[in-house]
Amino acid sequence: MRKITAVTAMLATAAFALTACSGGSSPSGTSGASDTPGTYVFLPKSLNNPYWVDARKGMEDAAAKLGVTAKFLGPDSDNAAAQVAIFDSVLATHPAGIAISPNDPASVVDNIAKAKAAGIPVIAWDGPVPNSEVLGYIGTDNVAAGVQAGEALAKSVGNKGKVAVVIGSLSAVNLNQRLEGVKKALASHPDIKLVATEVSGESVATAQTSSETILQANPDLAGFIGIGGSDLPGIAGALKSANKCGTVKAIGFDVVPQGVEGMNGGCVDALISQKPFGMTAQALQILVDFHNNKSTLEKNFVVDTGVVTVTPDTLAEFQKTAH
Repeated sequence: MRKITAVTAMLATAAFALTACSGGSSPSGTSGASDTPGTYVFLPKSLNNPYWVDARKGMEDAAAKLGVTAKFLGPDSDNAAAQVAIFDSVLATHPAGIAISPNDPASVVDNIAKAKAAGIPVIAWDGPVPNSEVLGYIGTDNVAAGVQAGEALAKSVGNKGKVAVVIGSLSAVNLNQRLEGVKKALASHPDIKLVATEVSGESVATAQTSSETILQANPDLAGFIGIGGSDLPGIAGALKSANKCGTVKAIGFDVVPQGVEGMNGGCVDALISQKPFGMTAQALQILVDFHNNKSTLEKNFVVDTGVVTVTPDTLAEFQKTAH
């Protein structure tokens, strides 16, 4: 009953937010960039990860420059059913375009088909939606990003030793692609052995508990990789509790406050930074172009926004230029 109530509340919030802006007014007061006024909607996996804060800011910055209205609507935490419910609510308002970052790609395929039938352009952003009617994908090449993370870990452990992975979800395509890339990278280092892969459910607490269990089972562990946004903070917490920061290396994704804190505290050795601000800014431009029938992109387009490996030596400079 509690879950139903929470989803109902999110639906009401989403409906109110979209109804309030149905006139298509610009948050910046500018106009003319969109031939047909309307609301563009971004559907993130959740709202409780700092990664999504930068993504929202990128969307808002682009909306102001383009003179359009854009909304950022998602469940508080990673929840596929809640995301689908919000998607349903959004479709009822007939927005000008939708960008979806799916918790479970299979769960949103039907919604995307409904949007297409209604003439609403939908793109996959941040995470792909295979076997769907999305127009294309903009975001990280997650296999390549996983390779970059694996190479960063290999370098940090001196190309030898036992390593472990903590992954947020096995249903999220983007996280599985990163894991594929990590394994590909580690396979080229025969003296590195992957001894454990644990699922955190995108919970920092679970990631920490899982990491503690791995450390107890492998006292000679050389390093960790956190695949999802909540995984590295949990790993860093486990290392700190075990007094193994710096001794056991830790690599993860996204330059967010928790990752930066871990790096400044000596518990994180490298962060693979995606580009959430620029990703959503570009995604909104793509949606506006499709809505106005001005896009030059072909069906099933892929726009790779790239990643950057950030280390303690490069962190300060990266933070100055991140946006």
